[in-house]
Amino acid sequence: MDGYGQYCPIALAAEIFAERWTPIILRNLMVGADRFGDLLAGAPGIPRSVLARRLHTLEREGLVTRSGGRAPTYRLTDSGLELAQVCIALGMWGARWRETRPEHHDPYLALWSLAHMIDRSTLPRPRVVVRFDLAQSRGPQRYWLVVGPADREVCVHDPGHGDDAVVGCDPPTLIAWHCGRLGLAQAMRAGTMSVAGPPWSVRMLVEWGRLSPFADVQPAQISSARTADALLTTSISSVPSAASPSPATGKA
Repeated sequence: MDGYGQYCPIALAAEIFAERWTPIILRNLMVGADRFGDLLAGAPGIPRSVLARRLHTLEREGLVTRSGGRAPTYRLTDSGLELAQVCIALGMWGARWRETRPEHHDPYLALWSLAHMIDRSTLPRPRVVVRFDLAQSRGPQRYWLVVGPADREVCVHDPGHGDDAVVGCDPPTLIAWHCGRLGLAQAMRAGTMSVAGPPWSVRMLVEWGRLSPFADVQPAQISSARTADALLTTSISSVPSAASPSPATGKA
């Protein structure tokens, strides 16, 4: 991306941040992805060559450090961590003002993100495997989320560890639950999500549905709709009906 040729701090920061895929790479580094393959998995659609170039740029600009040899690991520097907070602010705005569409409902990415948000030190057992059976999915109908001290992956084939719980839902419900806009209990009452597993797995899934940093952001469409409804109700109630007497004549 060509520079703006401006001294303005916004322009200087945008020369780094506003380049395509860079916010996504920063987001993935922020949640703990530190290997090239993992960063690639968390950015569906990015070419390997583009990821390599972006990582090189971020390293050159002092936002990322690379260590190791043939299989290096990547870490955000203090500068990179501070810029990653811009990702959070951007996500807050996106959660409030943007709507997801069906083409955005990628179950794999939702589960990949979830796997990286889970604090593995809080797991009720050394390794937890949750199978997700997805109805009406355009891609695979079944995924396994495997999380443990040495595990943090999403599989489309049975990893062979046994299932601790099985969740049934469709992609929109999965996304809404992952984003914190739909509680597990609410989804289960509505019949859009089911959980087969021991009580501890249900309690765990309730907590997992609250992990998104944007879970408490109320979409502006809801606020706007409520405001519009209130204004409409007020306007309607203030208009005299055809049967009301005229203030001037006292007649209908």
